[in-house]
Amino acid sequence: MRISTSQIYSTGLNSMLDQQTRLNITQLQLAEGKRIIKPSDDPIGAGIALGIKQLIQTSEQYISNGETAQTKLEVVESSLTSVTDILNRTRDLLLQGSNGSLNSQDRNSLALEIEARLEEMLSLANTQTSTGEYIFSGYATNTVPYTKDIAGNYIYNGDQGKQFVDVNSSLEIQSNFSGSEIFSEIPTGNGTFQTLGSSGNTGLGVISSGSVIDNSAYITDTYTVTVFSTPGGVQSYRVDGANTGQVIPAPPAVPATDSPRYVDGANIEFNGVQIHIDGRVEAGDTFTVEPSSSQDIFTTLQNSVDALRASDQSSTLQAQMTDRLNNGLINLDQALSHLNEGRSSVGTRLNVIESEKTINQNIVVQAQSSLSLVEDLDYASAITDLNKQSVALQAAQQSFVKIQGLSLFQFIR
Repeated sequence: MRISTSQIYSTGLNSMLDQQTRLNITQLQLAEGKRIIKPSDDPIGAGIALGIKQLIQTSEQYISNGETAQTKLEVVESSLTSVTDILNRTRDLLLQGSNGSLNSQDRNSLALEIEARLEEMLSLANTQTSTGEYIFSGYATNTVPYTKDIAGNYIYNGDQGKQFVDVNSSLEIQSNFSGSEIFSEIPTGNGTFQTLGSSGNTGLGVISSGSVIDNSAYITDTYTVTVFSTPGGVQSYRVDGANTGQVIPAPPAVPATDSPRYVDGANIEFNGVQIHIDGRVEAGDTFTVEPSSSQDIFTTLQNSVDALRASDQSSTLQAQMTDRLNNGLINLDQALSHLNEGRSSVGTRLNVIESEKTINQNIVVQAQSSLSLVEDLDYASAITDLNKQSVALQAAQQSFVKIQGLSLFQFIR
């Protein structure tokens, strides 16, 4: 078979180009440290590598999300710890203020400190992150959460928005709190109802915070305990509900003649409620038992200040002041309990974030190891291939030079 000169050139050139291409690929693999440079190098391996890279990217995003939430929650935790310290200090001051041996000047000194603590608490409620976001404004992170109006009321300017971040494919963590759920939505009294003596009372009676002793019998209503003297001169009391009507004595008994006798400190029970009134009372004195409401923490502290500055110029006024101080202590205890729940929630979230961060970090490490097995280069094998390909290319080049130099005239000379 006769081989043309053009075929000789074409075959030789293609052989050299093929060897050069293989050599270039190996050199590029060595430079990149990767076995798969483009999908066509290994379509199946490239597909597996792509899936692993997506897993790594997703896991790293979960880690980043968790770290962002962790930063915010740590600021929240620090703020709530400081607020708790303020409330505990305020509670101590109110207990001191309840000491009957203090005069008005002493109590005013206590009130001044609570006022300073109140300003400190307002500052904590308006805490910002290092990026300038308000952590207690809900979605409105550029809005100052709490301000004080000219009437002395504390106004919440944020919203109820809750920010969530994904820390794995099926779990999201709330990374913020609205100010209202931390500082405003605090139940008064014992959490079910609150008690208070009338400012018009002339006796020395102070009502307890009370408790619900029978939930099945409890009826939500505003009750009034009224002290009066029977026609026989016996000091008695009656209980009436705004909606339920006469409660004690139970109908159809006649209050004027059938009401129970008032006994200092004795339990008074009705509709699942138990209270007691301590101290001497006078006919006409009234005490209220009404459903708990929500009160912001700032108002609780301001009420404590006002109670400490209340007049104590008579035994009756002293009793009223004691009643208000007791209410302040009860509401402070509610606020402390509420904040402890918030701190517990923050702690739980931080623990979950840390746990998920560890899991995602392990996933990244394992995925990177798997990715390395799929696409990383075996340097020893690649260097061996490079040497072989280099030799093959040189051989192809030398052969081409020799072959192109051959001529029939060399054999007929």
